[in-house]
Amino acid sequence: MRLNTGDGSHPRVGALIFFLSTTWRGLSLAENAAPLQPRFRTLGSDLTDVTVIIPCYNNTGTIEAAVQSALGQTVPVQVIVIDDCSSDDSAQKARNVASGDPRLVVLVQDRNQGPSAARNRAIARAETKWVAILDADDRMHPDRLRRLIEQAESDDLDLIADDLIRVEAVADPKEGTRLWSDTPIGVLPLTLSRFALENIDRRTGSRRELGYLKPVMRREFLESHGLAYREDMRLAEDFDLYARALQAGARFSLVDPCGYFSVDYPNSLSKEYGSAHMKPVLERDIELLKTPGLTREERAAIGEHKLLWHKNWSWMRLIEAVRARDPLGVARAFIAPPQVAGAVLLRCFRHVAGQPPVALHIHRAARRQDINVILAPTSDQTG
Repeated sequence: MRLNTGDGSHPRVGALIFFLSTTWRGLSLAENAAPLQPRFRTLGSDLTDVTVIIPCYNNTGTIEAAVQSALGQTVPVQVIVIDDCSSDDSAQKARNVASGDPRLVVLVQDRNQGPSAARNRAIARAETKWVAILDADDRMHPDRLRRLIEQAESDDLDLIADDLIRVEAVADPKEGTRLWSDTPIGVLPLTLSRFALENIDRRTGSRRELGYLKPVMRREFLESHGLAYREDMRLAEDFDLYARALQAGARFSLVDPCGYFSVDYPNSLSKEYGSAHMKPVLERDIELLKTPGLTREERAAIGEHKLLWHKNWSWMRLIEAVRARDPLGVARAFIAPPQVAGAVLLRCFRHVAGQPPVALHIHRAARRQDINVILAPTSDQTG
């Protein structure tokens, strides 16, 4: 048999060359026409084994964007939306995003039980190696989970979180602020003491505490240590879970932003939590301090966090008693250790003087940056 290796004049060879060139041209045009479409990178089963959990309560205006961002990841995902007995059409809107898509499951609670119970039910339903939490009013960059899981697998981590990006509620934000650090951090291993300290606002700045993080978590680690969100907590439940995971020996790292967009909607900062919500945070710190084997450094850090929340709880008790015109309640708010009672009294003086009762720590105010600059991988993350 003679093989023609010249100009492709042989009929079969010419046809083959024509087919290949046409196919290549078509693929190139398709890539140029839709460069933002996710491409699934199967770099091994570990990189595709993740469930995104989206707790939802009356999020009719935002749930579709959250679900779309979860389904649009560059690694295959399972998505579980857990609707906490919403009074609006959030659950139906979530279903409509990808009707018939087997990757999407929508569960509905028969009564409102809070975000902790919703997350726990969804985690129990998950069968993947990794679970990731996404709030229903937030969204993710398409490549976020791939970057995080790849780093977690490389470093043999149990939890990994990226510094959040806070953005305004617009369709295509160009600028944002980082949650914790205005400058690159690379890969930062977290200890229990460091984590507790980085949840004290006088150290981090107002609303820059690490308790806001939304990590990707190894499901087996949570199960083997009996870790779940505390269902009696509707405030700081994330901090509590991460602290208990670290106390149990979790390997937990914080990396530069990979694209979790925490969206600031109008009035999103106006919710006021009562003393009943604050008390469980204080109780969990007291409980954690009783854990055997804590180091002196860990005990001091948790103790400082507990002191902060004791002050916050006593201050809110005072506010509620004044509103209720309850003199005995006002007096009870000052029945506390001297550091707490003194702090409450100082807040009263600041309030009377027309100042914010709690200092805002403006020296740690977040710096606005271009989104593309924030998302640029650091040398530590890219190897």
